[in-house]
Amino acid sequence: MPLMNLVVLAGGRSRRMGLPKYCLSLAGIPLYEYPLRRLGALYQRHIIVENKGLIPADGKPERLVVGDLVADAGPLGGIYSGLRASDAALNMVVGADMPFVSSSLAQAMGKRACAQDLDILVPNIDGLLEPLFAIYSSRVANVAAQLLASGVRSVRELFRNELLRIGFIDRAYGMQYDERLMSFFNVNTPDDLIMAQLMMRTGEKSIEEERVCMHTSVPCPGYHWRGQEDPRYRCG
Repeated sequence: MPLMNLVVLAGGRSRRMGLPKYCLSLAGIPLYEYPLRRLGALYQRHIIVENKGLIPADGKPERLVVGDLVADAGPLGGIYSGLRASDAALNMVVGADMPFVSSSLAQAMGKRACAQDLDILVPNIDGLLEPLFAIYSSRVANVAAQLLASGVRSVRELFRNELLRIGFIDRAYGMQYDERLMSFFNVNTPDDLIMAQLMMRTGEKSIEEERVCMHTSVPCPGYHWRGQEDPRYRCG
């Protein structure tokens, strides 16, 4: 995979949550740290886009915290700001509220975008797009700037631009690398945060039971995260 950067968008208004998501923690870890920890090893630089100046770089040389270049411009503005701050030709853009992102899926998408010389590679899960777990080239920044200057705030307008080479992955492709499509779970509401906490505990219990099973002949119960069947698992 070519050298790429990771862009984490942490500047949303969080209306449904009731407070900024960068204030939230999951198992004692800031929510925005999860995509950084899960995906960080794949990328040269980690760019966090936020709008309050409250997220620290923590002295990490690979980490860069930048502000939104266009105020109140939503995810499109965040993508634009992240791409402008990036020195990589390709960038993985994820939401800061996605704690279960898959490094295997992200890596596979990066390789595909490079091999096909794409400007955008975005998941399309049964007709629902996931623009905040997607690959964007540096060329997208100029198109985004034009859209923002004309008052457009919808990320989906990028996917209609004829100047960009755009590809999609479907459910079957995603499940090759992320069987339960957990990458697309995001924390939008207090209920989502509770669900994420329960899912994490279940996952930890499953891992421990698998370790026990490796040393015993006792069959272990199965634990399943059926994300693709729960309406809280956003795919668009």
